[in-house]
Order: sequence, then C-alpha cells, then structure tokens
Amino acid sequence: MKTLIIYVHLIAACVAVGILLIQDLALAKTRGRALPSQAIDELQRAAKIISLALVVLWISGLMLVVIGYIDNPQEYLLNQKLWAKFTVIGILTLNGIALHHFSFPRVVSSRGILGLGNIEKTLVIFTGVVSSVSWLFACYLGIARPWNYTVDYSFVMLVYFFLLAPACIVGQTFIHSLPPSKGGGNNNRPEPPLLTDSIQLTKRISKT
Repeated sequence: MKTLIIYVHLIAACVAVGILLIQDLALAKTRGRALPSQAIDELQRAAKIISLALVVLWISGLMLVVIGYIDNPQEYLLNQKLWAKFTVIGILTLNGIALHHFSFPRVVSSRGILGLGNIEKTLVIFTGVVSSVSWLFACYLGIARPWNYTVDYSFVMLVYFFLLAPACIVGQTFIHSLPPSKGGGNNNRPEPPLLTDSIQLTKRISKT
C-alpha cells in the first residue's frame, strides 16, 4: 500500500513539473506579448492539471506521513526536512491561489504582461517564479534522503530562499528589459479593461 501511495505521489509531482516547465518555456517565448486564443486554452488546461496534481500531492503526502508516524512514532516527526517540505508545499499552495486570482487573468488579458503596470508586472513574474522554484525544490526534497534527520529546518529553508532569490532577479530583469507593449499585441481594436477580460475568462473556464 505504501509503495502505491509513493508511486501516485511521484507521478503527481512529475506531471505537474513537466507541464509547468513546458508552459514556462511557452510563455517565455511570447516575450510578454498578448497570447493567442489557442495558447490561452492550453494554459487553462495546464492550470487545471497542475491544480489537480497539487491536490493529489497533498492527499498522498499526508497519507505517507500517517503511515510513517505509525511505523516510527517516536522519531518520524522529528525529521526537520519533512516540516521544511510541508512549508514549501504550503507556500506553493498559497502562491497557486495568487496565480489563479491575480496573475492568470492578467497573463491572458489582451494587454499581455508587457501591457501591465510595473507593479502588476513585477507581481505576476514573482508568482510565476515562486511556482516554478517551489515545485522543483519540493520534488528535490522528496528524493533528498541524505537530509533525513541530518539537517535543520533553517538550513533547508535557507537553501530554498537562496534558489528563489536569484530566480526572481533573473525573471524580473528579463521582463523589465523588454520594450513596452504597443497596443497590447492587437492594434485593430481598443483594449478592454482587465475586469472584462477576467469575467470572460471565468465564463470560458466554467463552460469547459
């Protein structure tokens, strides 16, 4: 039973990271311009799959913790790497909520990322970087068995933030170095407000 749960846990993580990296590469190629409808549809499907994978990751992970505690009640919860992993997954979950309600509507808007103000642009890139780094680091913690019972919680989190900080700098430097958007990628029609784009996106998701 435990082996099956571990297998499901790993599959969920692999699927999420694979799709995430593909979407990150696709978004990077657009260089912040407005996305075509096909790319928006693909992004919607990817977001649903990654959200489902995160739910599976939580459920299977909690089941593994229960099994581990039953097998070794005196020492299992003393593994500080375990608590660091839960912290990273917690950050990933909260960041996912921010992505869904703040960043995603702006990425798929007719303005594109380059059409956003500097603060909005910075926050969108920040949530995207946190998502990528957190998924990759959480997967690493899943296989970092030499860290079990040997490293402190603070050490693991310090490594996480040392990876996150330069990734944020690279992401922000890249997006802010691009020339400002002219017409949001479509010069033939006026730009609709972001609220209208968000409402239209919500209706499209509800129909799928």
